[in-house]
Amino acid sequence: MIEIIKGIIIGAVCGAITALLGYAKNITSEEFDPKKATQTIIVGAVVGGAGGYYGWTYEQAEQWASNVGLVTLVEYLKKAIWRKIRRSRSEG
Repeated sequence: MIEIIKGIIIGAVCGAITALLGYAKNITSEEFDPKKATQTIIVGAVVGGAGGYYGWTYEQAEQWASNVGLVTLVEYLKKAIWRKIRRSRSEG
């Protein structure tokens, strides 16, 4: 049970850091939105709690996150290429 609570706390802190960094990158174009920040903190807490529940080590969580990140990267690249191809076909 302590691992779940620890995971929730760590996840919430990571969510708060992510929310603050997200705000910082848009500081000139967006005001701080506590509702968005709270949602990010909750997502972090849920992810951290799940990691604690399943007993993931840091290495396991890192591997999982890397895999998800790689899938996301490839998906975004595929979409960008596909949109460029469709645009060039419609223009030509």
